[in-house]
Amino acid sequence: MAFENVWEPAGVTTRFTGFVTAQEYVRSAEEICADARFDGLQFVIKDLLAIDDHAIEIEASDPIAAIRYGARFTNPNIYLVLLTTDERLLPFAHPRADSFLHGLYETHAFPSDEVARRWLAAQPPLARPDGRLGRSSA
Repeated sequence: MAFENVWEPAGVTTRFTGFVTAQEYVRSAEEICADARFDGLQFVIKDLLAIDDHAIEIEASDPIAAIRYGARFTNPNIYLVLLTTDERLLPFAHPRADSFLHGLYETHAFPSDEVARRWLAAQPPLARPDGRLGRSSA
């Protein structure tokens, strides 16, 4: 297994290692969403800093969007953070306006865990009343 979900009081960090496939990336999200603790999450960190390489291409955005879309109806108040320096992964954190990923969650990418956690600590808790999509949501 190329990932491990590490639960924290307000969130979860997925730590990826080795070579990561799109299926493993999606599977990590499925495990988080299926956990009873998902409803109370305030953040999810996808730590891709220790990977050797990956096969997560933009074509994988459809299954990733499907997971995020369904998860948003259960808990729309999650900051989703990618830890990466790989330019190929940035569209998953900063999706284009025409991407199915756009507007599903408040997503950001950072080059280190320290920078990401400082940013998260400075953010107010999200308070979206439901998971309905709209232009005003992030």
